[in-house]
Amino acid sequence: MAEIKKGRRSANGFLVFVIGILAVLLSFLLRVPCRVPEWDVASRFPGLCSTQLGPGDLSVTPGTMLQGFFTGGPTGDQPIVVGMFTSVLGWMTTGLAQAFNLDLQANTVLDLTVVLTAMVWVVIIATVAGLSGKQPSDPVVMAFAPTVLLVGFTAWDLWAVMFMMLAVASYIRGSPGIAGLWIGLGATVDFLPVLVLVGILFMAARYRYIGDFFIALLSSVIFFAAVNGPFMVTEFDRWRAQFTDTLNAPVQNSTLWDVWNSVVAGRTGLEINTGSVETLSLVVVLLAVVAVLLVTVLAGKDPSIVQVLLLLLIVAVLFGREWSLLQSVWMVPLVVLARRSWVEFFIWQAVEIGYWATLNAPAGGWETQPLFAQGSWTPQDVLAVARFVALLWFLVVVIIDIQRGKRALLIGVHAKNM
Repeated sequence: MAEIKKGRRSANGFLVFVIGILAVLLSFLLRVPCRVPEWDVASRFPGLCSTQLGPGDLSVTPGTMLQGFFTGGPTGDQPIVVGMFTSVLGWMTTGLAQAFNLDLQANTVLDLTVVLTAMVWVVIIATVAGLSGKQPSDPVVMAFAPTVLLVGFTAWDLWAVMFMMLAVASYIRGSPGIAGLWIGLGATVDFLPVLVLVGILFMAARYRYIGDFFIALLSSVIFFAAVNGPFMVTEFDRWRAQFTDTLNAPVQNSTLWDVWNSVVAGRTGLEINTGSVETLSLVVVLLAVVAVLLVTVLAGKDPSIVQVLLLLLIVAVLFGREWSLLQSVWMVPLVVLARRSWVEFFIWQAVEIGYWATLNAPAGGWETQPLFAQGSWTPQDVLAVARFVALLWFLVVVIIDIQRGKRALLIGVHAKNM
């Protein structure tokens, strides 16, 4: 029996790997037009062709590897934990090329960062598959999520999503210290993985296991400091600049508050003072987080940290002061695990991509002309509102699921209550 289970596990692991690679290849094919100069797609569809991932450096030597190991990789513009991987991979690639007397050019091999990001996506799919139990459709649906294929492989966010999901899986399996490790590493890429720490705190408050939270907190601080420490000590000004850029990353003005003033206020007369948006956003987010805490503590049946984390992420996205399509990439694995309603999932994905298209497609009449002859609602207005309706839907139905105990046992409750 053990041999059968081992063989089945190996087959499932290979299937997950193949699915992940196919998803990456499909995403790559979507951007093939961007590489054809005659089509001029990059200038006509900048949102499709833009990317944060710089070209990999294939000239890393043993003497230069350590120079970028703690300072953002060979190119110096990557998150530190990503730079550690690209430094080692660049050094290995250079060494192999020298050993076989090969002359590598930038276009000779796939971009090192893209290769690594592909492996990151495979890890995320495998983690979701491990949490799904006997739900083989979960990782398949998630692997080909339209928003991930469209923008997921153009930024560093997938790295942070991977660390977030590894932290969730470690906590569910009863290892808050390991969860803290992943949270600390994820925080070096983006601060959203810290929400896992908040979720652990809320679960600890419900089950009176506050020690789990302090273990995860201490572990996350230690590993965050271990990765960032050398950079902070040797080049503090540069580290501070990157830290500030992470906090103030530019995004499009499509938050709930902007959409309210541009779409709803004119029809209701209830306009939000733009000067108080920052304060209002902070207050609403804090109140919503407290509401999530009460839902977690007062739930009639055992909630899952997946559900709690999804609520926290929805609150941050819905009432926050910034928006980008990448935020839906963060939500994809949690929505897949917490809801398992593919109709809901793909309607939400279609709305997100539709709205993104109205913002990034070439200027034209279809996104600005009234949708109805007798009205003033444009397709962009409708999709902007639909985005927030979808988020509110997930917020409400997940709270209802928690109160009913629905789906919680399918994705694991607190390890000490399993």
